[in-house]
Amino acid sequence: MLGDAIEYPARGEDALTTVLVGGLLPVLSVLFGLIGLALSVVVIGLVILPLALLPGLALFGYYVAVLRGATAGDPDPPRFREGKRLIGDGGRFLVVSLVYTIPFVILSGVFFVVLAASEATVGNTAAETVVAVVAAITALLAVCYLLVYAYVQPLALANFAREDRLRAAFDLAILREAGLSKAYAIAWLLSIPVWLVGGALEGSLWFVLIGLFVGFYADVARYYLYGRGLHEALNPTNHRQSVEPVYETQPDRFVPATERLAEPVDKKTIPRIEESAVFKTRTGKLDAEQGWPDWETDERE
Repeated sequence: MLGDAIEYPARGEDALTTVLVGGLLPVLSVLFGLIGLALSVVVIGLVILPLALLPGLALFGYYVAVLRGATAGDPDPPRFREGKRLIGDGGRFLVVSLVYTIPFVILSGVFFVVLAASEATVGNTAAETVVAVVAAITALLAVCYLLVYAYVQPLALANFAREDRLRAAFDLAILREAGLSKAYAIAWLLSIPVWLVGGALEGSLWFVLIGLFVGFYADVARYYLYGRGLHEALNPTNHRQSVEPVYETQPDRFVPATERLAEPVDKKTIPRIEESAVFKTRTGKLDAEQGWPDWETDERE
């Protein structure tokens, strides 16, 4: 699976164009943002500034397209086309991601509220202990939820892409079935080294601009793994099982091979194997078929 993921972005006739476009979209986003800020003192700057969001949304929309293809079993990556749909899918990508961050935001808010309240407990040993315990528990829950988020959010996006419905990202039955499956767990674990290596190369090669394209390549491979994991979780491979042949009617006697052929063989055209007398002397039985071997003969005493 990991080998397929690494090769996936390079497949197809337009692979190079796709990687170039994907690597340049963040540049366009930053460029529009800087131009918009520089011209924000005039009306045109306020018009240009929102355009900085479009390349980012298109990039997120492409990741949705990768998930959609992977969950459908498509071996080739999608192309950058239907820009309107890419931007729309990118917007829904953000909505799903933001909804799943709400528990973390709540836990973080509780943590900071507890920290702020701790100032009022200075000098009160019992109150300080309670505040410290509550803060520690809240921080631990927040960290644990980050791990849950990292595992479930890609799965939710993959299911949304598979069904092309926003509600599918919150289908608990599918998320539980796939999330607890071995297939998705393996795919998610394999995505970790892809993310780490891709991020390291992107950061180290940023100054020569190659890092942008390497990062995009790694992200496509990573989202392919998420989609592939969901696909295999919901469509487990059927292992072959040896099945004994069942006959509608069992033969009541042995049928020679020549009689089981579509066009029976004329026995008279086949040379004798041995004389009847020799056969009788060797086996003690009559050669009813005049020279046929005993395993192909309707033997009679």
